Amino acid sequence: MKNATLSTTTAWYNVTTSSSKDDEDLTLYLANIRDLALKVIYIIIGTVGIIDNLFVILVFALFIRITDKVLPYSQY
Repeated sequence: MKNATLSTTTAWYNVTTSSSKDDEDLTLYLANIRDLALKVIYIIIGTVGIIDNLFVILVFALFIRITDKVLPYSQY
């Protein structure tokens, strides 16, 4: 009866080599995931930046309104 196990060289060849088509598909898939993740991160950062700037403008406007109301009373 012949030994049914793989030889060491055959097993090592199967582990260390892969189809170039599989590598290209995997690389393209990972690149698409990276691009999508970067877009989502940029959208989140941009949205937070816009909201932060609007908050600063709102605080500045409210500060002006409050000082307009307080200044007439400070002359007494």
